[in-house]
Amino acid sequence: MTTPATTERIFQAAIQLVSREGMLAMTIDNVAKEAGISKGGVMYHFPSKDQLVSGTLKYYAERLEGMLLRRIAEDPEPRRRWVRAMLGCLFDPPPSADSAIPDELSAETVQKFMLAVFAAAINNRGFLEPLLEVGRRLRDRLLSDPEDGLTQVLIWLAVDGLFFWEFVGMIQPGEPLYQQIGAALRELADPNNEAPALAAKRLFETRGGAP
Repeated sequence: MTTPATTERIFQAAIQLVSREGMLAMTIDNVAKEAGISKGGVMYHFPSKDQLVSGTLKYYAERLEGMLLRRIAEDPEPRRRWVRAMLGCLFDPPPSADSAIPDELSAETVQKFMLAVFAAAINNRGFLEPLLEVGRRLRDRLLSDPEDGLTQVLIWLAVDGLFFWEFVGMIQPGEPLYQQIGAALRELADPNNEAPALAAKRLFETRGGAP
């Protein structure tokens, strides 16, 4: 019998498995073992590995977007709250047992899963599509903000640069520099910090355009 609880368990197991071992580890056998259910139980919901991979990527993208939207809704300061929500998903500690939203993915899981997807996308760009759909929606929403849209996009690009450094082995989350960069990005996302907005404005004025 198909139940949301079972598919949720399968997806969560797949995400944890990929975060530790990479996309190649996401086989039906491995996910069944990780989830603590039979191989037949996984195959009842996902008859093939391709369906399991596709379903997990879509689930992860939707869950990440849900985390962003919850953080945005809870932020009382509208200015730059979209990028603050993003930084919270990437740098905040794991939720505590008594958290109001205990089912959120930890920052470590978000980082490791995304890096695993990026690595796999070198050979199969289709892995990125669910994340790109979320990214396009977020980009368009940011750019619709005439005051801080470009500022938030620039901070987002800095985050992507940090991910690239981690991807190629130039930095690790446990290093002091990683946390310093996270703190600096949070400072840029502060609604009272005018420096990034002024820099973005000068950039467009120099190029003869407008945000």
